[in-house]
Amino acid sequence: MLRSIRAEWYKAVRRPYFPILFLTCTLLTVGAVYCLYLIKTQSPGITPIGLPFALSLSPLGMVMGLWLVAIGGDLVFSEQYKHHTLKNEVSFGIPRARIYLSRWAAVFLVMLLLYAVLVAVYTLSALLLLGLDRDPSGLTSGGGFLLLGYLSLAALPIWAGGLIMAIYFLIASANMAAICYVALVLALPPLLDTLGKHISPFFQLLHHLTLSYQLDLLLNVQILDWALIGRCWLVGLGWTAAATALGLFCFSRRELP
Repeated sequence: MLRSIRAEWYKAVRRPYFPILFLTCTLLTVGAVYCLYLIKTQSPGITPIGLPFALSLSPLGMVMGLWLVAIGGDLVFSEQYKHHTLKNEVSFGIPRARIYLSRWAAVFLVMLLLYAVLVAVYTLSALLLLGLDRDPSGLTSGGGFLLLGYLSLAALPIWAGGLIMAIYFLIASANMAAICYVALVLALPPLLDTLGKHISPFFQLLHHLTLSYQLDLLLNVQILDWALIGRCWLVGLGWTAAATALGLFCFSRRELP
């Protein structure tokens, strides 16, 4: 299994557009901090902006993981039905469960790498451009890093990637799989919310179990609530387990093109 994971990881990071993607995400992150720098230098009368203030904006970045895992899915899985990669591996006798789980692990590792680099770039840029001006709310740099760690720990199972991997294995077209993932993440929660308000409270319950809803809760976090971390882990692992079970079941019985 470890050899399969290393192989998938190697193929993902060696793809031609991986460094371009890496550079683009890094520049966007620096650009976001530079916007804060412009606000700080050109509007000195507003709230002091320093590293603690930049870290206090961490909740806004938690939704990023859902898109980073989608990027990882494309890097690892792109057009493998088209090029018969899966069919060839199955023909060589590699167990389908190993094929599935190794790709899921590679997607998760790519997402973690991207997230770690972007957090490091964001923090270093904020330190260099904004300084250590104390936040008026009393948040210190240490408190800001504590908040970032808390949010990352809570969001990690939400970003686990079980959903995107199941979609890629179920849908032969990589582009269509990406579209379905975006639709599920963006369109399903508000649809369930609307149905819950106008048709049945049951749909409201389903809305509260969506991945996006858990991230919305993190956006509004005021205190470090360990019960919220537990909720995020339960919901995130539940989605991962259910999506992985569905993906494995369907892939094990699918006739590969």
